[in-house]
Amino acid sequence: MKFQNAILSLATATLGGVNNNVVDAKLWNLRGFGNSANYNNNEVMTKEDYHSESLPSAVEELPSPSANLRELFIDEHQGERKLPKKDKKQKDKDSGKKKGGKKGQKDQLIGEAINVIAPEDVVAKAGCDDIDEDDGARFRRILKKGDQEQGGKKAKGSSKANKEDVSSGSCDSCTTTEEPTQEEIDLTGDDVAVEASDDPTCDPYAEVPCEHDEEGLEDDPTFVDPTLISPEDDGGGGAEVEATSRQLMDERRLTGNTNQIGTFAPLSCNPVEFDCTGAAGVSTVLGGESDPVVVPCGTCLVYDLGAEVTIGGLNIIGKLHVPTNYKSTLYTPYVFVQGELEMSDDQPISEDNTSMKIVLTGNSDVMFTPHEPVAGAAPLNAGEKPFLVAGGKLNIHGWDKVEGSGKTWTPILANAAADRLYPDTVVGESAPRIALPHLTDPSISCPNKVVHDFEDGVDFSVWKGGDGNVLAYNETSGTLTATNLRHHYQGFRLDFTKFVKDCPLTQDATYLVTIRLKIEDPTLEDGAVSICESQNHEDHCPKLGRRIIKAEGAGSLYDSKQYLLPSSIGKNNEWFTFSTTWTWNENELTDIVGQVLYLENFKAGQIIHMDEFQFELPSAKSYPPVDDPCNELVVNGNAENADGRGWNHYPMWTHRSASWVPTILEETVDGVANKYWHIGNRFWHGDSLRFHINHQCFLQGATYELSLRARFTGETHASRYWFEIKGSTTLGYRYNKPLYCPAQSAADGWVTCSGVFVVDENYSFTSNPEIIFVTYDESDSTGYVDWDFDDVSIKFQSGPAGGLEIDGTDAARWGVNADVHITSSTLHGDDAQNGRVKAISMKENGNVVLELENPITPVISEEEAPGYGVEIAVTSRNIKIIGEDDGTYNGGYLQVFHTPGVAQVIEGVEFFNMGQSSRKNRFAIQLLYNGNVEGTSISSNSIRQSNMRCISVDGTANATIASNVGAGVSGHCFYFDRVSADNMVVDNLASNMNNRIGWHNRIDGWDDYDADGFAIWSPLNHIIGNVAAGGHKRGFRYYCDWRTLGEDLVNVGGNLRRIPMGTFKDNKAHSNFRQGFHLADFEQFFQFRDPNNVPVFENLSAYRNREQGIYAYNCVYCEFIGGFLSDNQKGIEIRRSDGITVQDFVIQGQTETFKNYVNDKNSHKLCGHSGWTYEGIHMMGTMWRLDHLDPGFGLRLRNVALSGFDKEKEYYDGCPSTEPIGLSTDTHYAAHFDYKSSFENVTIDDSRDVILDGCRASSYGYPDIVITDTNGSLDPDKIASNGALVSNEPYMTGLLGDSCKATAGCMSYCAGVCLGMFTFFTERFGTENYKLRVTDTASGVSVDIPGHARTYGESWNNYAYEGQRSFSASLPAGQYTAEFVDELGNSVWPTYAEEQWAQAADCEGGVSIGDVTLIKPAVDAATECADIIRNGDSATRTDNTPWLHTKWYGDNVLVLKPGEGIDGGNAIAMDRVHHWTGIAQNLNTLCTDAGEGQFYEFNAMMKMTDEAGNPSTVINPNREWWRNQSPLLTINDRQYRDASTKEYLYTAEHRDLAALVRPFNNAEWSRVHGIFKMMPTSARLWVELERAPDNVKFLLDGASLTPLTCSRDSLVRNGNLELGDTRFWDTYGGDVTIEVLPGAGPNGGNALKSSTRNWYDQGQAQALNIDCVNAGDRIAFSAKIKSDANCLIYSWDHTARCNDLFLYTSKAGVKEYHRVGFITADTPDEDGWHHVHGIHVHTENGEKPDNARLYFPDANMAWDVYTADVKAYVLEQNCEALVMNPDFEEKDLYWTYTDRDRSKVKVVPGAGGSGHALRVYDRDHTWRGLRQVLDSRCFVASEEFTITAKFRLTDAALAGVACVGTQCPSVVIYGRKCASGDVHQQIWNALDITWDPEGWNNYEAAFAVTAELAACKSVEVWIHQVNREWNIEVDDVQISASA
Repeated sequence: MKFQNAILSLATATLGGVNNNVVDAKLWNLRGFGNSANYNNNEVMTKEDYHSESLPSAVEELPSPSANLRELFIDEHQGERKLPKKDKKQKDKDSGKKKGGKKGQKDQLIGEAINVIAPEDVVAKAGCDDIDEDDGARFRRILKKGDQEQGGKKAKGSSKANKEDVSSGSCDSCTTTEEPTQEEIDLTGDDVAVEASDDPTCDPYAEVPCEHDEEGLEDDPTFVDPTLISPEDDGGGGAEVEATSRQLMDERRLTGNTNQIGTFAPLSCNPVEFDCTGAAGVSTVLGGESDPVVVPCGTCLVYDLGAEVTIGGLNIIGKLHVPTNYKSTLYTPYVFVQGELEMSDDQPISEDNTSMKIVLTGNSDVMFTPHEPVAGAAPLNAGEKPFLVAGGKLNIHGWDKVEGSGKTWTPILANAAADRLYPDTVVGESAPRIALPHLTDPSISCPNKVVHDFEDGVDFSVWKGGDGNVLAYNETSGTLTATNLRHHYQGFRLDFTKFVKDCPLTQDATYLVTIRLKIEDPTLEDGAVSICESQNHEDHCPKLGRRIIKAEGAGSLYDSKQYLLPSSIGKNNEWFTFSTTWTWNENELTDIVGQVLYLENFKAGQIIHMDEFQFELPSAKSYPPVDDPCNELVVNGNAENADGRGWNHYPMWTHRSASWVPTILEETVDGVANKYWHIGNRFWHGDSLRFHINHQCFLQGATYELSLRARFTGETHASRYWFEIKGSTTLGYRYNKPLYCPAQSAADGWVTCSGVFVVDENYSFTSNPEIIFVTYDESDSTGYVDWDFDDVSIKFQSGPAGGLEIDGTDAARWGVNADVHITSSTLHGDDAQNGRVKAISMKENGNVVLELENPITPVISEEEAPGYGVEIAVTSRNIKIIGEDDGTYNGGYLQVFHTPGVAQVIEGVEFFNMGQSSRKNRFAIQLLYNGNVEGTSISSNSIRQSNMRCISVDGTANATIASNVGAGVSGHCFYFDRVSADNMVVDNLASNMNNRIGWHNRIDGWDDYDADGFAIWSPLNHIIGNVAAGGHKRGFRYYCDWRTLGEDLVNVGGNLRRIPMGTFKDNKAHSNFRQGFHLADFEQFFQFRDPNNVPVFENLSAYRNREQGIYAYNCVYCEFIGGFLSDNQKGIEIRRSDGITVQDFVIQGQTETFKNYVNDKNSHKLCGHSGWTYEGIHMMGTMWRLDHLDPGFGLRLRNVALSGFDKEKEYYDGCPSTEPIGLSTDTHYAAHFDYKSSFENVTIDDSRDVILDGCRASSYGYPDIVITDTNGSLDPDKIASNGALVSNEPYMTGLLGDSCKATAGCMSYCAGVCLGMFTFFTERFGTENYKLRVTDTASGVSVDIPGHARTYGESWNNYAYEGQRSFSASLPAGQYTAEFVDELGNSVWPTYAEEQWAQAADCEGGVSIGDVTLIKPAVDAATECADIIRNGDSATRTDNTPWLHTKWYGDNVLVLKPGEGIDGGNAIAMDRVHHWTGIAQNLNTLCTDAGEGQFYEFNAMMKMTDEAGNPSTVINPNREWWRNQSPLLTINDRQYRDASTKEYLYTAEHRDLAALVRPFNNAEWSRVHGIFKMMPTSARLWVELERAPDNVKFLLDGASLTPLTCSRDSLVRNGNLELGDTRFWDTYGGDVTIEVLPGAGPNGGNALKSSTRNWYDQGQAQALNIDCVNAGDRIAFSAKIKSDANCLIYSWDHTARCNDLFLYTSKAGVKEYHRVGFITADTPDEDGWHHVHGIHVHTENGEKPDNARLYFPDANMAWDVYTADVKAYVLEQNCEALVMNPDFEEKDLYWTYTDRDRSKVKVVPGAGGSGHALRVYDRDHTWRGLRQVLDSRCFVASEEFTITAKFRLTDAALAGVACVGTQCPSVVIYGRKCASGDVHQQIWNALDITWDPEGWNNYEAAFAVTAELAACKSVEVWIHQVNREWNIEVDDVQISASA
């Protein structure tokens, strides 16, 4: 807010010039420092300025590779980087060889600087006086370091701007949180009234960075989080990680800085072209294994070594030629190429065809010594495993891009699926058992089943009642009945002994027991709940027991039991089935003499009926089909085919047998019987149907479909559940959740849920896994309902991909036994897969099928997802460069280093285990500051398992990076630094970037911990047709820095955000863990203000990304033309970006294909977090930039189709909402939608008819959405030609007639309307119930629009810049009135109403400015505006409102302090951090309007404390206000840039209107006081107390702002310091100290002292209210003054003269300075006080001035100045007696000399020896005398006046002298400023007297006013024109009107 809110950073532009004729232009790039807005208030170039220059037009076709950087040119003194002579000569000619400026010789350039020509006026404003004028002069290098002589030492650079490179200014683009440099702080200035940004937080001194979530500069790795480093420089514990990182980095020479190393050039000893005909073999220079091999300079050697060779290093100084397809593996610790290396291969790609393989070995550093000297490189440490090209050339052709050579990667067209598994059966696990043979007769087959159905009677030999119980057989019903039950141990007994003696039981086998029962309780009604169920406790439930009787001596009895459970027991007198399972262990089958099964624990008196008892081994019904066990994994999922005569629950089971078991129930619906599974009596959300499945069926990559039906009974709340498959795997215990089912209620009945899942490594179970169903929404507090399940199925769909179908042409060079890489089909790059080609078969359609050695997980191919399937790349190459695996993450690295002008060819090479983790400049492939390398091709290479990046392009231009494949990479894959330019980056694939590099082991200054597919830091490259799949964070991260950091991050100047970007088109991003495309900080619009020269992103595809498909941040006027988005959490998110166009896009929600593909891991599926909304377009609700030159609109959608956003609640219930279009939650500043947007031909396919959720948007703060529909495409009826989509609120639709129709999502479509928008922003407090009543004057219809305010918390509510309440209306064309009303309909005023109009909508019509009349209530200013400050007095204060603050962050900024006020009331405390923040309050504009131009007096009492609450010791009220040493009053004034449009407002700040009163005691209450004139009518005014030093806290009380009337009798206030302090007094200029000196004034009164004066005109001063003084009025000024005792009264020498009294006025820009008081007489008072006085005739320009100030200038600046008894008053008109103080009784008051330094004046005794008279002496001319200003208004033509006086003349010795006639004194009337020139009228004495030399002589004369004198504006009386040798003494002078 303070100063000018930003710092103008002068940076060298890097924009294309015209015809290459460029200069080093200084551009005024505004660098902002704010959190929530970017403003552009100060513009250097007008629109005409920009269009006056020929700037580059938009590129229609791809630019040539050298469009921006063309050739390397250098200073001729630096021999390391010479151009060819003819080029150098031309450069010298072009540049004029001109050097200069403060830096001396200019830096050299690699590539040609891309600059813009700055207009001369801009250069002048920038202070760039030393810029050369020549066309080619003063280039500044972009891509290389500073100049240095060969072998010389380079001075250290600095990234901070020089002082001449910065200036002050206001916020243009607050998009960076970077702190200002000290130079910027030093140069920052300000004014009394400063135009301020709309965003006060854009402050150059902000402690806390601007608001950001995850994006912006916190992602800039060149910034180090200060919280991570100890404040003690590098010494604290927090810096240990940093120190370690730097130490590791600096251990390697080339991993440190490299910009001090010179450039390398082709060696002079080598020919331009080698002739290798007949060349010798390299074997001729081969030594031992440890000996290095050197290819001599000027020599070509042919590689002729064996299949495997180890050498001590390879240094190619000449040329090494490797014959085509030559097979050899070379082990070497390094390869240095200073000459040329050539090799090639043209075989099919296959591991079988590996030709040349270079393995870089060792972990010791090696030294590199250039063959010819290079500055800074003799020698240099190349680290371990280097493949270093320095001055040399690579010519590697492993994959020539010729016709028929195919592609390195291609989309997968279809999967070729493998079959399911057929595992061997295991008896008892996957196949039924058979009973063991008969013990005594093996020929007898024992049964698998024992059944007692009682159809043919009862075998009472085994069935007993026992213990008095009676068993009876009912022949009719075929049942066995137990009666006469008296004890709980009575019931049924089954003697099982004989059976198990004859047919032994199988140890550990599962046996099924099924019993059908009916319990008849005479005490209960039939159908009543049984006592077991009602009591729900085992004591009341029957139990089935087993008693095993051991042989004597073999042990004791064994007893085990199982209770019938409440969940399965039937109702009274109704049949039910009980089933259970039983096993026998070894001990239970050994030495057995008897076994009995018993059923007991019945209630006495009950009758028990048994219809059936069945004991059996599970049959085939309980197992999957033996011949196909993996087709359907669930056995009896429909409950229709169970053992136990169809009622046993096996193989389902329970984990809580004491509570429940699965129960089969049957129901009949529409005459059809259906069995189902029932789970009751549940106590946990995991109590459900459970079963095991065959783990051998889970073949990785196989696809299964899950389905079931479910319902629940009981509670009515909705419930959800998931399908869980869990168990031990090779990876540990896993809980897999392959299916989530949506919420359902009891009323829904049966609900089907289904889906598919793909088996992955999490299903590698080591035993049969467990299946359960887990509910979401149940707990102990909600209770647990009964669930029913049916038709449970896990059905095989397809096997893994055994082969992949691809385009045969693309695979032309792919061979058998080649490695391939398949990109991920999910949201995570880790799901990428690798394989090896086993066979290749051709199809009739020209495609080929690649059969893989091992099947893989099926992928999403083009067949399932046309246009967005996955890719397959061949990763083998026949030529290989490999880093030896030494157990570290430090492989080899290939680097082309400082080698400009040499075309490198690296094509068709496999790079494996290259790159060195977390080491700077140790990347798999790097082009390191090579400048222009036109002709370079890095193409068709494979980079896999890289430890650090794939290809890094740093400071290099004009290379082609094409068709490369990166897979399995640490860090970024493809990286382009800030000064890379014009590189063609085409058709590359980046896949599976991992997170091995983290913050702790990053390279200091780089962000490889993000591991993006493409990290692009320069907008000058061309990125076309690439795919990023599986970025650890993002696919493409495209960030434009506000700086240009060159080699080693040295700031070389320039704002990358403002230069035109290269082509970005046809790129795809999928399977990235965060965004597909992250596009940040594109501000080209601010450079050109040309909608045709803005960033364009063409034909982007983003799908299956875990967060956003496209994330656009601070993207200004960006256009997205053509694109496809699918299966992203958000299709496109627009943040902090205005002027966005999205055109020709298809945006899909989640597809069923992808939903069925993903597994249950949150990281692999959408809606991974419960708070994430699912949206196609995530747009803003508020404009981010609000200046008049900003885009002025939000979002334009053209030809966009959205679909599939109505299914996500079905697919993923965790998403809080799913919408085609959603709004941001965090960018609204006033709870109001103003993101001006329009849609055209936008189609939304949504079964709910939802376009966006207006209810949710309203909760975010957007209750008044308006989206213009230019062609009616949003109309639900499809009949409108245009319309608007608006929030469905009465205040939005009430004035639109019947054109609106409510739609889904709390919205309404209004057909045929075009709406204009205006908003009133008002005070928040006290307006909660106000409405804005808008009335259509034609129809009389009104709507009441509610106000809305953000509700972020107290600190925001009373934040001056964002706590406003907004009332917004969107209306069609017409005439309206607007009026604020309360809840009763009374007219009210909301303190202020800031009216703002949006730009016209993209349609014809709409209300516009001038159509709305605001009705304001009347105000009684005398009573209602007596004190404009509200809640200013602590005595009545109960809360903080309506006080505000200007500190934009903090929890509780303003706090009520009870009892801490002046008189024990409640004070207000403010927690401050920065000096520009303060406590504020809005002013009632009804009062300020009424008081416009009137004076007001401000008073406030304050205490200032430090952070600990102690009195502040840093307050100094005597420093100038801008030094921020003391609190002062500022009025913030909201003004329109163009009142005719009212579209844009800015804040003007009027500062220093009140200041701290002296004396100041830091421990006591202090007063802030001042007077000022109320500003002209304004939309909003607020006062603010601010500017105390940083971290000074405020305590406020006793604040008031009251009208100050002008008193003609007393224009000066507190003139004699009667108030005891400096109220009304301040200083004039400089750091002047003023203080009240009690008792030091005249007669013991008070005096005011000024000291520490730094200039002669500085001192005490007072602002005056002189509005009651009219033009022509005379103002009398007087004061008493002291300075130096020897000051000269009658001198103009400012080093020695005494003070004068001045009046300064300013009005409408006209400033006047009047000397209104002099020391006339040299007769001070006895105590040394001089009298200063004078009469001033008020001028027309001084009448009601904007500013008036009285001050005391002219004394020597070393003197202190004392003043007292200061007065100013109007001399009322008195035409009867014109002369003031005629008898001089007030000494010299009102009189003064005629000339300051030509005579002197003394007070002498008056006539008759009493009173006073004046003597004029030391006269140097007859003209010297006395004068007094008269009232010119009394001089009317023909009026007559009489002049009387007494005179005496003396000589130098004071002896009387005589005069005769004209020698005697006369009186002269002087008229000035007359109509016809000055008038001079000398009047002689009319008395006939004899002059008395020793006495007083009377004078009398009359005169008539002439017409000429009457026309004068100023009239004075003069007494002079006597002999210059004489003294004139005068008394009793008067001019009286004649009778």
